[in-house]
Amino acid sequence: MNDYPESAARFARETSGHTMTVLFEQGLYRHLRFESADGSGYRFDLHTSPNRLMFHGEVGTYIFSVWPTADLFRVFSESSIGDRPNFGYWNEKLVAWSEPAIQFSCDLFDKRVAEELTKAEEFFPGVAAAWKSFVEAEYNTEFEEIAREALAAFEYLPEGQWGEAWRFRYTHEWALDGYDWRYLWACPAALFGIAQHDAAKAVAS
Repeated sequence: MNDYPESAARFARETSGHTMTVLFEQGLYRHLRFESADGSGYRFDLHTSPNRLMFHGEVGTYIFSVWPTADLFRVFSESSIGDRPNFGYWNEKLVAWSEPAIQFSCDLFDKRVAEELTKAEEFFPGVAAAWKSFVEAEYNTEFEEIAREALAAFEYLPEGQWGEAWRFRYTHEWALDGYDWRYLWACPAALFGIAQHDAAKAVAS
């Protein structure tokens, strides 16, 4: 899973010069654009209509829908955990997306593999290096099907050591899904946009 603090820091860097332009606003129908003056990238738009909010930007598109609350700006703000988006709750409200919010995580896979290899190294010295060579030669573990195939195929016995070769065990029980980095970027973007909008409205009033 991508680490949220790291993702939040990335979002802050990539939107540090962003300002809001109201392209349309009539009641709950809104089209807000957020971009830097120099056009350096990571522009995104927020569109709302009753019971619906769409984030659209360079990282992807996510459409959320909630009933019966009509204003999703209110839903997002009130459901947040401090200044952190409520990723789980918001994921439940997704109705369409360009990339799944949750999918196979290379980070989780690598972390779990490293944990198992560290434990095995004491009794099967060289197993971590053998796994590294094995994967680099045959498998692209960025894809879940191939990653799990590699886990099933790998076995290791140090030269001169007798007995049963070491293998990964119970890998079917491994949970390897996490929030995609694009989703981790889009949710803070929505909160950022809502805060900018609310601040502008407060000044105007």
